[in-house]
Amino acid sequence: MLKQIIPLALMALLSACVDDEMQISGCEPMGDIVPICGMQTPEDIAALPDGRHLLLANFGGMHDGTGSLSLFDTDSGQLTPLFPPRSGPVDTGDPLWGEADCEPPPLARFSPHGTHLHQLADGRWRYLVVNHGGRETIEMFELLGVGAQSRLAWRGCVPAGPDTFMNDVVGLSSGDLVFTRMFHDGGRLEQLLSLLGRNTGDLWRWSRETGLRVIPGTEANQPNGIEISADEQYVFANMYFTGEVWKVDVDTAEVIATAPVASGDNSAWGSDGRLWVVTHSDSLPNLLSCFEHQAQPCGAGFEVVAVDPETMAHEPVFSHRGAPMGAATIAVPQNGRVYLGSFVGDRMISVPDFGLAR
Repeated sequence: MLKQIIPLALMALLSACVDDEMQISGCEPMGDIVPICGMQTPEDIAALPDGRHLLLANFGGMHDGTGSLSLFDTDSGQLTPLFPPRSGPVDTGDPLWGEADCEPPPLARFSPHGTHLHQLADGRWRYLVVNHGGRETIEMFELLGVGAQSRLAWRGCVPAGPDTFMNDVVGLSSGDLVFTRMFHDGGRLEQLLSLLGRNTGDLWRWSRETGLRVIPGTEANQPNGIEISADEQYVFANMYFTGEVWKVDVDTAEVIATAPVASGDNSAWGSDGRLWVVTHSDSLPNLLSCFEHQAQPCGAGFEVVAVDPETMAHEPVFSHRGAPMGAATIAVPQNGRVYLGSFVGDRMISVPDFGLAR
């Protein structure tokens, strides 16, 4: 009986009053907000070290959709597909990363979510991608080339443990990684229990030596985006429905501090040295309405909250609702502007870098 009630409850939420601003048409700038349209949903964004290019994780949706990885030039506006390859086999190179028996992902079902670009101790750049397509894995790519010549070579993967739906991941220079388990299965029952306050996930760590292990004491309601400090001593996890950002010691697993930041999606380091957490500030019916059409932009309100990594003091530094894009997930500074992606739609937006004025 409960399984029959849950879909009805979710449908009731969806059919509740939804504001007209949720529906967006056209691709015109609005003041300083410039939309970049004609791309598959850029749910996560990573800035390349050249100060000009971005890696985009083109999201296919929470379940069943497929996506891709691409390169965006902030000067020319050119978008270049990177993965899956247009033709030929996957460039595997020397797959030294990840689990020894992990094969390349099924390309026709590739479905990227959270990502992290970081440098390993040997100087190579590793791009980690949560993949839901055909399997629940963290795919590992090496970033090769520079600037417009950048390309991705698959280097292995780490399968998630059973009963795991991941959201985001960060890597350490040692090769270890830490990821968020958002749900166990992400089904309607678990989603409803989440709305009722039940914890749904936690943080996990992986290394080649010890494999997967849960980080004790990190159970929360929908762990979402995660970032890591430059010294790799702490991770900052956005506990979406718990309503907090947690600062967790990587080695001791101790929760050092928290900040009361509700509905935090993805995070990135801002140009002001603070952690920029994108939060969803709109009503639940409005947010749920965004999921009805994955390819359509949605105007749900959001804020970028800047969190001091030392004191955990926090303040909103940017907010928006409606056209040309709402429902943002990530805010990344690059080349004098801040680029914001979304979990739905055909675009990202850019605004002048608000961190530089601090």
